[in-house]
Amino acid sequence: MNEIIINYKTSEKRFATIENGKVTKIFIEQPQDETKVGNIYIGKVTDVKNGMNACFVDIGTEKHGYIHRDQLPSFVQNEDPNKQYHPISKFVQKGEKLIVQVKKDETTIKGPLLTAIIELFGEKMIYIPEGGYIAVSKKGDERSRSNWRDLAQKHQMYHEGFIIRTGALHSSEEEWLSELNILRQKYEHIIKESHTQKPPSLLEKSSMFERELVKELAHLTNGRIISDDQQLLQRLKQNHHSSEWKLSLHLADENIFSTYKIDSEIEKSLRRVIWLENGSYLVIDETEALVSIDVNTGKFSGTKDFQDTVLQTNILAAKEMVRQLIIRDYGGIILVDFIDMRNENHRQLVQKTIQEEVKKDPKYTRLVGFTSLGIFQMTRKKTKKSLSETLLIQCPVCAGKGKVESPETMAFRLERELWEKPFKEHEAVLIELTDDVKTIFCGEKNEHLMRLEQTLNVKIFLLTLSFSRPNYYIRQFGTVKELSAKF
Repeated sequence: MNEIIINYKTSEKRFATIENGKVTKIFIEQPQDETKVGNIYIGKVTDVKNGMNACFVDIGTEKHGYIHRDQLPSFVQNEDPNKQYHPISKFVQKGEKLIVQVKKDETTIKGPLLTAIIELFGEKMIYIPEGGYIAVSKKGDERSRSNWRDLAQKHQMYHEGFIIRTGALHSSEEEWLSELNILRQKYEHIIKESHTQKPPSLLEKSSMFERELVKELAHLTNGRIISDDQQLLQRLKQNHHSSEWKLSLHLADENIFSTYKIDSEIEKSLRRVIWLENGSYLVIDETEALVSIDVNTGKFSGTKDFQDTVLQTNILAAKEMVRQLIIRDYGGIILVDFIDMRNENHRQLVQKTIQEEVKKDPKYTRLVGFTSLGIFQMTRKKTKKSLSETLLIQCPVCAGKGKVESPETMAFRLERELWEKPFKEHEAVLIELTDDVKTIFCGEKNEHLMRLEQTLNVKIFLLTLSFSRPNYYIRQFGTVKELSAKF
């Protein structure tokens, strides 16, 4: 049974998907990640730039939004075959009111990127009232896609456009039409609001969290939704109703993610090492350039020959690897170092396993295959920050390297630094250092410390420093008398 667990009543919004008792997706949105992308405004055109074929629109943000001529309904719906040669001033005028949607948030140097081709998201389609075109999810076969194209054309009105989503491919025409009517009514309401509001005004606030949630509803089609927020459940019932989903309110004092053991799954998904049920394990490293995954047999020795052990481990690893990619929401280049397989058929079995598993992934994934070195290559579309980028910051100790300098390295560096100091002018030095560095620096029975004091003709005073990594500080030079007073 499918379950979607929603933690919504706190500042950090979270939901998790459980399929057949296993967590398959985690989505987290923190307040600082809030975006205006998808918001719909009634704005006012403040400037028209023929040289740029663009205009600027005031939607109430610090910088005016930018919209290209090709994103205006008046341009898209114009039937003149030579329209691309006409300046933008033929399609929009300064001072004109315009309903626009944010495509990209503003930055420190640029205003938000806008479109006047509005998109409204549903479970089974993206409704484009002024789009004028029809597209169908590529995840369907050609016959199914052709049927849905015909169905959409049959119900198309005026300049409407549709993007038929994967969630529609296994639904009925009646279910699709029901959602279409809801989205049409929503657009009519936006139009009415635009007539009553003075620009710049927000007409429709989009929620990235709820958009992702709706995608998940469409992807799974049925199951149980459990949330700690009654109002969210009401919105889901009204706007994305489906008899296939049962809605439940979580009333217990314990956080809903703790109740359903999602917090422990999040903690596991931030680890570098993931143990598999047969004793083998994955090592996952996320870098700026790519994500690398290493497969190891670990404690698993198998029951037959070595190659059988390798195949079983790699197939199990392939399934868990894809699950982790979805949960952690990694994007970009992904390289997987499976345990070396000499048998080409075994490689094909592992690749087929990955192909089957990525069908569960709503994001576009491209499988490149094995290299001559046996590394499996794939890419996954990146649309937002990964789970670790959302929840973690760079370590202030190792600066993201994952390692720090050893006590030995720091102790020998301190020794070299002391050799460079002007001890002809001073008879003593005060040093603060961590216990582990002190042990190496002083040596067994303080033999290194005494040798250095004798060679440099200086008295060395050591104070223990409490620090998160091996470290030292040369604090003060002076006489033996004044520095001994520090103890």
